[in-house]
Amino acid sequence: MFLINSTDIIKLLDYKSLIKEIKNTFKKADFCPAREIYDIDNNIINKSQFLLMPAFIKNKYYGVKLLNVFPNNPAKGMDRVKALYVLFDKNNGNVRAIIDGTMLTKYRTAAMSALASQYLSNKNSSNLLIIGTGSLVPYMISAHTKVRPIKNVYIWGRNYKKAKNVVNNFKNINFKVKAVKEFTNISRNMDIISTVTSSSHPIIFEKHFKKGVHLDLVGAHNKNMMELDSKAFMCGHIYVEDIDAALNEAGDLIESLNLGHIKRKNIKKDIAEIIKEDAYVRRKNEQTTIFKSVGHSFSDLAAAILVYKKYIAATKI
Repeated sequence: MFLINSTDIIKLLDYKSLIKEIKNTFKKADFCPAREIYDIDNNIINKSQFLLMPAFIKNKYYGVKLLNVFPNNPAKGMDRVKALYVLFDKNNGNVRAIIDGTMLTKYRTAAMSALASQYLSNKNSSNLLIIGTGSLVPYMISAHTKVRPIKNVYIWGRNYKKAKNVVNNFKNINFKVKAVKEFTNISRNMDIISTVTSSSHPIIFEKHFKKGVHLDLVGAHNKNMMELDSKAFMCGHIYVEDIDAALNEAGDLIESLNLGHIKRKNIKKDIAEIIKEDAYVRRKNEQTTIFKSVGHSFSDLAAAILVYKKYIAATKI
């Protein structure tokens, strides 16, 4: 059994190999039970939760992520997500590795958004707007710029100083990164807009984006959170990471369904279907696409398997 920490993960993982591993893992999918969610407190808006996320594939691995979500942590200088991943041998139940799940989650979340973008966004996308300033944002930027020819990255958050701090993380890169005090004056020029927030109210409305944009909705992961206005879902072709989780947890999508702006049939496919077909989905540049990310246990397992294999190779064990 190996203990693989966050420093190891940063050294070992890259988005190209991770995206490839995610595709392979989904193709080997055995079964993925619905994740279990437990409320830690009774806070209605900023509820702390504990999640169990298991996944099984047809070859020799299975695993489970133990995930804590504490919405008030960022105000204390800590990550919202605290997690641990346990990777098992399917042949005998041995624990192969215990892995820092917090860092693993950052990589796999960013990789899934980038993977969806490969299938959904315009191939010549050059302008990216990130809404949010949390610890996940640098990973989102790195992943998106690996799969599209991004030239300009703009970052907006309610705290401009935090947006500037994100910019300072990027040195010697082949694209420009800029913090902006307002996003409404540039958002209609964006090819990709990625939202990474814990907002309880919509941030993006139809007036904020152009036809043909790819909306990457990452942040709102429970029924009390919203990033995209409920009517704005009518503007695009909707794809989700996990259909069951999205219908139970994605606050903005659920509200759009409940208000009748969209119907279940308007959700075109989930990521498993897209990967299985492995074909570029977008049919024309003017087509707006929406990807609702809620997390998928298969992508966690893929990241765990990849980092485990790379760790063994690096240590020559």
